[in-house]
Amino acid sequence: MKRRVALVTTLVVLALCLGGLFGRLWAQKSGGLLESLQTFSRVVDIVMSTYVEKIDPDKMIQAGIRGMLSSLDPHTEFLDQRDFNELRVRTEGQFGGIGIHIGIMDQELTVISPIEGTPAERAGIRGGDRIAEIEGKTTAGFTPDDAIKVLRGEPGSKVKISIARPGVRDLIPFELTRAIINIKAVPYAALLGGTVGYVRLADFSKTASAELGRAIDSLFSSGADRLIFDLRSNGGGLLGEGRDVTDLFLPPGGVIVRTSGRIPDSKHEYVAETPQAHGDYPLVVLVDRGSASAAEIVAGALQDWERGLIVGDTTYGKGSVQTIHPLGPDIAVKVTTALWYTPSGRCINRPYDRESAVIQDTTEKTAKVYHTLGKLHRTVYGGGAIVPDVYVAYAKLPPLAARTTRDAFFDFAVDYTNSHPGLTADFRADKAVLEQFRDYLKTTKKLEFTPAEFDSSEGIFVREIEREVVAKLLGMRGDYQARMRSDEHVLKAVELLKSVRSSEELLKGLK
Repeated sequence: MKRRVALVTTLVVLALCLGGLFGRLWAQKSGGLLESLQTFSRVVDIVMSTYVEKIDPDKMIQAGIRGMLSSLDPHTEFLDQRDFNELRVRTEGQFGGIGIHIGIMDQELTVISPIEGTPAERAGIRGGDRIAEIEGKTTAGFTPDDAIKVLRGEPGSKVKISIARPGVRDLIPFELTRAIINIKAVPYAALLGGTVGYVRLADFSKTASAELGRAIDSLFSSGADRLIFDLRSNGGGLLGEGRDVTDLFLPPGGVIVRTSGRIPDSKHEYVAETPQAHGDYPLVVLVDRGSASAAEIVAGALQDWERGLIVGDTTYGKGSVQTIHPLGPDIAVKVTTALWYTPSGRCINRPYDRESAVIQDTTEKTAKVYHTLGKLHRTVYGGGAIVPDVYVAYAKLPPLAARTTRDAFFDFAVDYTNSHPGLTADFRADKAVLEQFRDYLKTTKKLEFTPAEFDSSEGIFVREIEREVVAKLLGMRGDYQARMRSDEHVLKAVELLKSVRSSEELLKGLK
């Protein structure tokens, strides 16, 4: 009886959802699609009535929706409760929780680092702590997603965890009061020496432009007169924030981006409105294969207007706009409704190959040539992603470094910092540290290698050990401080910026 009630309920909901579509199809006499939808309804009825095992109708219908949307493009998708909540967290830039970055290290749920100013940091939780229990239950077999479900919650509510800490025999109990955790869109900004400022934008949540504006103001107040703007591995976010971030760099009146789709509401032109706070200073924008969506809006506009020099690798090529259609309080469908175009007219959305399920790289094959809109009238390319003005490849890892997983550096750094109190941010991995790491790889991680293999990877080992140790001391800020010393993209940007006084001078010689 319950199964029949569930079936009737599911079909009624399905009928309500599709009723408007059926009416539209009837009016358009689209008989073929109407018959297919009727067939779908019959299949649901047959499976619910006759399948050998009990069926969850909601899961089956959601699977059908996912299959339908997967035939379109990789960014049109059904959002279940978890997906919808994660989308809200990314766009709002905040959630209720205790404030830790977590991951799996040696099959254990591990604190990568506490977030500055959060309940976890104030309680003394450290990077490298293993979360052994949550609310008295073991975390064995937990994934990070499993832990997030129970660690997040309403601000003001409490959660109990037990920590296993290297060098401490017994579990350490904590009772933490959840708070609103703000995810920083700008996790790091600093002067790199002299007058070169560096600012990292990690995502385009609703606070991105405000955070970035404050960070740039602070850098210029501290003596910066040129800037490295890091958009690497920034997967994008809100289109409006992409517009507002670009507006920080362009003079009023310049087109930032145009969007166009099949429906009239998808056609928009966004224009810069705010005067540049610090003038036309030299600007390098760092991008790579992980720079996508709103990050490409910014890079494309700054390249087209000759406002900044784009350095790094070709971007991802997600030049499309998605609209969220809620289907209830906890589920939604995200649908691609438009493509976006840079000020010079480039649509840099890479074509999607449905058969191989990959996004095609067409940047080297395109016949479409465009030109920048400034004095230099430089040639730029469309057809898929933003091609940098100066290409800087990531260094290829030697064989042993490629075989050495992140948890090796992480765990070594935890042990080293625990056994060497008094370390500072100036820590350097000298010969003695490298010898300890060599022994650690052989005895603890059971890696086999020759002396020549270790020597060929020594530079990588130094860089990663220093990053992890300083990160254990100072959190994410320490990670960035150590990373700046050997980041090939940043070092190239500093070299390009050090002897120029304007954007025009920076771009001279590029055609």
